[in-house]
Amino acid sequence: MREVAKRAGVSIATVSRVLNSSERVSSDAKQAVELAIQELNYQKPTAKRKKATKLFAVVVRNMSNPFFAQLIDVLEQEAYKHGRSILLFNSRNNLQLEKTFLSECVNHKVDGVFLIPRSLKQEHLSELGKLPFPVVLLTTTIAGMASIGTNHKHGGEQAAEHFIKCGYRRVGFIGASDTVSERFIGFRDRLVQKGIELAEERILAPYTLKQLQSYMQANLVEASNPIEAVFCSDDIAAGHVYNELKVLDSRDTLAIDLVGFDDTVIAQSLGFSSIQQPIKQIALLGFDTMIAALNAGQLEQAPTLLEPSLVVRHAPKIGQVERTPEILRNE
Repeated sequence: MREVAKRAGVSIATVSRVLNSSERVSSDAKQAVELAIQELNYQKPTAKRKKATKLFAVVVRNMSNPFFAQLIDVLEQEAYKHGRSILLFNSRNNLQLEKTFLSECVNHKVDGVFLIPRSLKQEHLSELGKLPFPVVLLTTTIAGMASIGTNHKHGGEQAAEHFIKCGYRRVGFIGASDTVSERFIGFRDRLVQKGIELAEERILAPYTLKQLQSYMQANLVEASNPIEAVFCSDDIAAGHVYNELKVLDSRDTLAIDLVGFDDTVIAQSLGFSSIQQPIKQIALLGFDTMIAALNAGQLEQAPTLLEPSLVVRHAPKIGQVERTPEILRNE
């Protein structure tokens, strides 16, 4: 750099500014430095690799969801096996809070981040590539990004197939988010393919507990042809439905078949059916992707889509009230 500065007739600091694309350099000085670099065949040194902190961060959307707790548990175990530690951030479904936590990850000089993103909009995801560490997305897949997730649409299709196999015609959907989710789309489309209508009044997404109570009252208690089965976007929603069924059952109201999503401890303990995501596999593949990126010095920007499976349970038939329901089969 001294030789370049001497040849260009400028200071070493000016050469440094030109090499780092600083705007605090006059056009004449920049031209002189670039000419000297060319004449001397100067090669800029490779940037020194930052010292590893042995620290990973995990940013989740909602720590109250046991699905994410299970995911973190696997990541923490793998980190321990590799002599690393985990920093945990809970964005509480707040995009601005997620961005703040990613900035904190920069301040803590973490080696990499596992992110369960709040937003899948391109303007948000594109910012992740500018961070000074690799970011691996978990539970969702994005084309052209390092991401490991589940085929949510196929999960919805499996719930629909289960209802069709059972002969149900009056089915509903209750979701934590809106109806643009892949889980809902897969469920609805498969029902339509089999000639089963998913009536608007039997869709509740998103919902409050008060709205859920009104939904159950209208579609189960007061309906002349009550609903037979409900698919929920996650086990938390299915747990809410389960609790409402217990209240209604005390009034001699018949229960319904219930399918959740995630197959967490909620579904397992209460005993309703659920679409099982391969939680451990998602976490392990995500960790392997991160370690490979650190070893190779670059992150492989490719999605990995895993398949869910239906776990059938029948506990929601609370009280097992005797009845001979009308079941119309689509032969």
